[in-house]
Amino acid sequence: MNEVYKIVFMGAPGSGKTTCIAALSDIPPVSTDVPCTDALQETKDTTTVALDYGELRLDGDNGRLLLYGLPGQSRFSYMFDVVRAGLFGAIVLVDASSEGAIDGLAETLETYREDLASIPLVVAINKSDEPSHALGLRCQQALHAQGLVAPVTAMDARRRDDVVQLFEVLLTLLEFGFGHTSKGRAT
Repeated sequence: MNEVYKIVFMGAPGSGKTTCIAALSDIPPVSTDVPCTDALQETKDTTTVALDYGELRLDGDNGRLLLYGLPGQSRFSYMFDVVRAGLFGAIVLVDASSEGAIDGLAETLETYREDLASIPLVVAINKSDEPSHALGLRCQQALHAQGLVAPVTAMDARRRDDVVQLFEVLLTLLEFGFGHTSKGRAT
């Protein structure tokens, strides 16, 4: 049986979406990064304007995991429609090195609140060897403000093992039925 599964990486610019996909994908990732032309150019050279894409072959004949990276800003919310069908989980990335880390998380959660409420969700703090307990609490507060519940964990988007671990957390949440509502989606 050759099943196809989909997960999405979301977050503010620079949070690590493209890096996560590159670390996990078995194929060269497809990226829609373009040079930054606004204030973001002070912190990074390029930014994703549509989506990133990669694939991971699952063990045996268990199929493929399709990996999508979406910008967290509300102006790109229409891109979620492209990946929605068959999506079984989301990983929202937080750039611990950014002064606006919680603002970026809050915008992503608010923009995609309805969709994120119906699928397993993990918030991953990236770009910090040891994120502060305070940052984790602020992430939980941002989730709570949107009526969402999700584990918050630290990771390094450059490390394949860390990204695989996030996928395993999503699978565990899926097994226990977290993130699903009775709105006509998986229960």
